[in-house]
Amino acid sequence: MRLRSFSLTDVEAVFAYASDPEITRYVEWDPHRNRRDSALYIRRCMEERDGLRTFAVELCDIGRVIGAIDLRLVSRLWRVGEIGYTIARPYWGQGLNVEASRLAINYGFLVLAMRRIQAICDVANRRSYRTMEKLGMIRDMILYRARFEHGRPIDRYRYSIRRREWENHSLYCATGNGAAAESIPQG
Repeated sequence: MRLRSFSLTDVEAVFAYASDPEITRYVEWDPHRNRRDSALYIRRCMEERDGLRTFAVELCDIGRVIGAIDLRLVSRLWRVGEIGYTIARPYWGQGLNVEASRLAINYGFLVLAMRRIQAICDVANRRSYRTMEKLGMIRDMILYRARFEHGRPIDRYRYSIRRREWENHSLYCATGNGAAAESIPQG
């Protein structure tokens, strides 16, 4: 697996997962209706802006994009980042979301010098918060009525991990000292 920049050649792969209503169930964007939606999304991903970087998650053995990882700087002063992730449903339950997130967290701490990285999910999204827990993140906040869906309030969890905690976590060690070339997203 590797993280890399998106390319317009990824439209079919992105449409395959981003058009799935189950994938978009807990995110703040609607399913892609057509390949044009996916192409527009990719173009936005290709523009690094406002401290946001979106990586394509590619499985090297099949050469296909299976999802995306966002990494954004939410506080320049405190060097706090936030990750978000989407993985195609056929790849759920295989640890691939944890692996892709590990690469993004390594990038945030080692390349962008972040001090803390957080992630937020709906309280009903057990898969997402289990990913955060496997990454060594700690639930540190409940955001009541954080967003609304169809007029209904949705509570959310915030998880976070500090660089020092990450360096002591087993997934950091999975790349030797955490700085292996494969942990640095390409292109």
